Amino acid sequence: MLPSSTKGSSCLLPFVGSPGLGASAGRDGNRFFRFNASLRAENKASALHATEIVRRDYLVKEKEQYDLAVRPPTYTFSPALSACAPIAASNLVGFYGRYEQDLIPNHSCGTLLDNGYIYSIQDEAIAALTRQLYDYMGTDETGTTEAEFLCGLRTYCRARGRCVSIFSCMSSGVFDFSKAKMYIESNLPIVFFVSGYNIGYMSEKKHRDSVGYIISPANHVMVGFGYSVHSYVTARGSAADYYFTVASGIESNPSGIYNINYKTTIIDALAVNIY
Repeated sequence: MLPSSTKGSSCLLPFVGSPGLGASAGRDGNRFFRFNASLRAENKASALHATEIVRRDYLVKEKEQYDLAVRPPTYTFSPALSACAPIAASNLVGFYGRYEQDLIPNHSCGTLLDNGYIYSIQDEAIAALTRQLYDYMGTDETGTTEAEFLCGLRTYCRARGRCVSIFSCMSSGVFDFSKAKMYIESNLPIVFFVSGYNIGYMSEKKHRDSVGYIISPANHVMVGFGYSVHSYVTARGSAADYYFTVASGIESNPSGIYNINYKTTIIDALAVNIY
């Protein structure tokens, strides 16, 4: 977590990110983030999603990586349809449960090992948490707006005697990777509000990386708990790919890597501190 001098002074800290408006506007002009957590990867092509494999052949590769946990929270319990926002908030709260006692009642957050922290799998306490966030956000079959997400998260944390500070990862309305990287390295997870998304799984072999993706054009909310940068020298020049390790909120693909430049638009991205 950030040092106390940089946390923010109030539970009611104003939202400092970009407004997150878009073509799929709804309540109060805000974008809905609708998705059912029960995406089935075996349906390889549908109106909602498809699967793709992208390969990159290279001569030389360098990799930079930073993760907040060996296994971060990857909860997917969905109390109803269109629950990606409360599920994402549950993963955020779950992350901070390691540091904040009683943030999640009746739940053991995880185990500290020599090589890092492993978060526990979801249980009934996480299901209860997600139901509560669903109610606090006012989520319904149409989804959740970004403003409702923030209000619901703050309401839950305030009820547990905690505060929430929000830090934007945007610059002039565009995602700023350097900002997000800085916040991750300060032990703050990133919540992504996106239009279209990918969840990838990488196979790394000598002189070839392959990433299998599930792709969807839907609006979605997910949480980043780490980043990696893969820099390549290829026969045609140089290239780089930028990923975040995410809790997707999707039952059949609960975690993976999110390529910020592949068939996705980041509407907003916020670093979140709960304390």
